[in-house]
Amino acid sequence: MDVTPHLTTGAALGARVRRPALALLLALLSHFVLDAIPHYHLGWMTGTRFSSLGDLGLGACLVALIAWRVGNWWPFATGVAALLPDAPGLKETWEHSVFRFLPHSVWPPPWGIVTQVIVTVLALLWGLRTLETAGSGMP
Repeated sequence: MDVTPHLTTGAALGARVRRPALALLLALLSHFVLDAIPHYHLGWMTGTRFSSLGDLGLGACLVALIAWRVGNWWPFATGVAALLPDAPGLKETWEHSVFRFLPHSVWPPPWGIVTQVIVTVLALLWGLRTLETAGSGMP
């Protein structure tokens, strides 16, 4: 997936999971789960800096919105953890390790873009605590 769904999902986990170590681990693992969902790399495949910077900027704004809503900085840390496997240098390490066996599904537009929008919106709503889980015990 592009940067925005990864950052937003990681931030939502940081906002909702009470144990910091668990939140970081889940955010990191969420990267691989999201990459298994069929998607199209809109920001990075177009090859333009504008689309890549726009993707990063939108993701950062959504993380900031979640952090503001929950009243702490933790969603920034978990957002970064969710994006970490795509960091230059680390990405190649992951791809040559046991993680190379994990699926990375790509769909052409429009459906590959739709999946990213759906993931981002659901993560944002969950991170903003708009999507409450019945009986979860979360505030």
